[in-house]
Amino acid sequence: MAYCPDCGVDIGAAAVCPLCGAKNPRVAEKPTQGCGESEKDQTTPIVFLGSDPSTERFTPEESRKILWEVLSVAFVIAVGSLLGINFLIAGSLSWSLYPVASFVFVWVVATSILVMRRAPKVRILLTGIAAPLYLLALGVFTGDVSWAWRLAVPLSVFVELVGLGVVALIHGSKRKGLNVFSFILVGAALTCLGVEICVDLFVARRVMLTWSVITALALVPIATFLMYLHYRVAKSTNLHRLFKL
Repeated sequence: MAYCPDCGVDIGAAAVCPLCGAKNPRVAEKPTQGCGESEKDQTTPIVFLGSDPSTERFTPEESRKILWEVLSVAFVIAVGSLLGINFLIAGSLSWSLYPVASFVFVWVVATSILVMRRAPKVRILLTGIAAPLYLLALGVFTGDVSWAWRLAVPLSVFVELVGLGVVALIHGSKRKGLNVFSFILVGAALTCLGVEICVDLFVARRVMLTWSVITALALVPIATFLMYLHYRVAKSTNLHRLFKL
């Protein structure tokens, strides 16, 4: 028990005496934490996947390489598991080849993006050939390469070329704004035309443009209007002088 040093009343664990307000000497003797100390500072920080602020900091390039290595290990484990399960169940490799090809495709794209940043030409080449080779592999696995060689690969190459052209136009623009949306709309119109041409040549062996022309006629005027707004209206600071009012 604790007693008040002034009036002698039993105050127990109270910080001050309820009668006279004197401080409890036993409570006052307990060490208190300083202003800069906290309970968190006295504990050992838990490190989980580098979450401790005292751990080593990585540069963006090192972080990309670490991410690539983690993805590579995960893909190797997944591919090995799929091939092993397929072989144990069927005695041969069949259905597992499709997800394995998908994993390889994603790995090639991830490698070109994460690792080949200092070699832009190699990165573009790897990214460009990944999709056609993936489609050809699917054609080989299905036992019919004709659809991949005659339809999927040309369509993939055409879409990639259109996308590369759109990116080049956007990157080469000194002032970006509504022209970006205009380039994208033109690219979408060209993609629609290319899709219908490839499908017509594969199915009917002749070109019969129908829906893609309608789509292009709807997109191109909008793209033209956006280009007008970007290079004519938005660039001018004086609308009275622009329209000669």
